[in-house]
Amino acid sequence: MPLLRWPDQWNTVMSKSFRFLNARAAVAILLVCMFLVPVQAQIRYAPGQRPANNDAPKVPGFGHVEGTTPIPGFGLDAETRVALLPEDFARADERLQREDSNRDGHIDRDEARRGRWSDDPFVYDYNRDNRLNRTELAHRYAQRRIQETASRGGGPPPPAASRNQPSDEQRREQERRAAEEAARRSGVPQGTRESWHLTDVLMSRHDRDRNGYLDAAERRSMGLDSLAADTNRDFRVSRQELAVWLAQQQTEQNRIAPAELPTWFVELDRDGDGQVSMKEFSDEWTEEKLAEFVGFDSNNDGFIERHEAQRAAERSQGQFANHRLQVIPSKGIIRSEIDVEDTAQISDVDLVLSITHTYTGHLKAYLIGPEGQRVELFAGVGANDDHFDNTILDEEAPASIGRGRPPFAGRYHTADRSRDRPGLRQFYERGMYGKWTLLIEANSDRPGALHSWVLVFTKIEGNEPPPMADEFD
Repeated sequence: MPLLRWPDQWNTVMSKSFRFLNARAAVAILLVCMFLVPVQAQIRYAPGQRPANNDAPKVPGFGHVEGTTPIPGFGLDAETRVALLPEDFARADERLQREDSNRDGHIDRDEARRGRWSDDPFVYDYNRDNRLNRTELAHRYAQRRIQETASRGGGPPPPAASRNQPSDEQRREQERRAAEEAARRSGVPQGTRESWHLTDVLMSRHDRDRNGYLDAAERRSMGLDSLAADTNRDFRVSRQELAVWLAQQQTEQNRIAPAELPTWFVELDRDGDGQVSMKEFSDEWTEEKLAEFVGFDSNNDGFIERHEAQRAAERSQGQFANHRLQVIPSKGIIRSEIDVEDTAQISDVDLVLSITHTYTGHLKAYLIGPEGQRVELFAGVGANDDHFDNTILDEEAPASIGRGRPPFAGRYHTADRSRDRPGLRQFYERGMYGKWTLLIEANSDRPGALHSWVLVFTKIEGNEPPPMADEFD
């Protein structure tokens, strides 16, 4: 019986074996096809070695390969329709080398702010990721190349992306305001208008490669210490770093030797500690020299300090000042006082005022004399413009403060004088001695600051009459 069943068993085994082999063969063929197709697609040929039948993929992938000339109308060029040349990518690479401080292959907005740009580079941020990649930078230089060609009388007109760009002055002002806002938010020091102006002048003279930074050689040429101003220690000084450093230097210099100090004080203060000792004051002492020193040293501590020298200088010139900064609240009144110890009579008096406020039209100011005399200095002048910068109120001045424009440089007569009131003239032929008070009233949503105010007296000598209006020169 087993011999009779053998053929059937053989048939069953053979049938199953063939089905198993067919399945394995199908899987093997599929794997071979999957491997060979990508290999064929990745074949690269050197120039001149491509086979005659050109068996490369007939449909290439989409997108622009960086470093090659794209076809207008495809990829990122669909918006600009500008062909990118190798020189555009070369300039983009140079820019990345300078500005890409974290070496991530992009220039973000913080990195861009540290550089100098002739336009807003983020006009070319086509993918809106707040970063500029190599291709986007190349687009920028391609647009500039076309614009330069057009300006020489050839080629198409400048593209829309480069039209109506701000002037260099407007761009610098925008950069300054952006830096101030960033500094204010972060709480780090920031420059002043004066320091930014000086920064622009210094950069124009010493930034020879015009990259917006001072390198070591450029800093040496301007006499700047190699580590000075380089706060982030990247071995170069940006415009913002220089502006902040200059502002700090100005503050320090004013602390050591304010402009109001007499020249002799700065000359005698040899160690720069802000006071003149007896040793510095004189090497040979006489009774006259000692009396002179004691006249300056009002607290008898053996040192002439800045405020003592300043008050002595003001007394000799008929000037009395208050240099203490006071914040002007958004809505309220502040008072500042000057005590005059001189008993001479007044032939003329002017008032010099320095205020920081970004809406001068919301301010009023009054001067109260020692006997309660009241003068309205100004009220609601200058509209929404900024500041009083050493403004001189002089009743003999022909121009009214009401017709001035901030920061009111020069001389103006008071609001009272404009209304045919005596104004400051009511103090003529009266004594200087007593307490003088300045009142500033603010009706604004913005705070401000009173920096200083100075009374400048002309004393009566003999029977000299007060000056008249036609004496103003």
